[in-house]
Amino acid sequence: MTSLPLPTVITQQQSLEHEIAALRMQLHFEKEARIHAETSLLMQDMAQENGDPPASRMAMITGLAKLADSRDDDTGSHLTRIRQYTAVIAAAVAEHNPQILPMGEVSIIAAASILHDIGKVGIADDVLLHPNKLSSAQFEQMKQHAPIGADILIALSEQLGPDPWIDTAIQIALGHHERWDGTGYPNGVEACNIPLAARIVAVADVYDALTSERVYKNSIPHQEAVEIIAKEKGKHFDPMVVDAFLSKLEEVRAINE
Repeated sequence: MTSLPLPTVITQQQSLEHEIAALRMQLHFEKEARIHAETSLLMQDMAQENGDPPASRMAMITGLAKLADSRDDDTGSHLTRIRQYTAVIAAAVAEHNPQILPMGEVSIIAAASILHDIGKVGIADDVLLHPNKLSSAQFEQMKQHAPIGADILIALSEQLGPDPWIDTAIQIALGHHERWDGTGYPNGVEACNIPLAARIVAVADVYDALTSERVYKNSIPHQEAVEIIAKEKGKHFDPMVVDAFLSKLEEVRAINE
């Protein structure tokens, strides 16, 4: 039996590795181009539909949000859960603090919440879908989804004109990873300098992340997630929003189940 000389085998292996790497790179750029094209079409459609009823606008906003959500490893129900958790928490805030949040604005915050992670369309797959804990450099890249999301929505707002849903979505996209104590990102703002809508979605998003299974982590039980959020009152989260969340645990558990 004739065997290939070792240098020839190594050269063939290196060539194959280069071909695989090139193919992965090509697939990545094709996927990014497709997402960009789909986003542009949706933005154009939304601009044309500016005079249509809110139901039509909401359907298009949902489609835009799903572009980002489809790149994650969730089952697809993440957007629905976030909107429901946000609605429950925001309604509780409005119920106890109508001078801060009128009940009529709850539906706007809930609708806008599904665009919280729209900036993930600008994050590379090797970071977004990384199966383990991110390195410091990768985490810095991941942080960029907040300002990227805000920039996308600002561009959309410029096409549509004044729109309470989009204006609120901009606040949420940029601010839902800020922390009450000022140690969050991207801008390190604190307390009431963080828009209320973002402070509400922050609790909804963390609860959903804790209780949802991912390729890199197991889910934790409802009660354990509640305890974690309660301990972060006044640190990660707005105390008023945590109190609102804790007052509606039956509704939250029902959504989670």
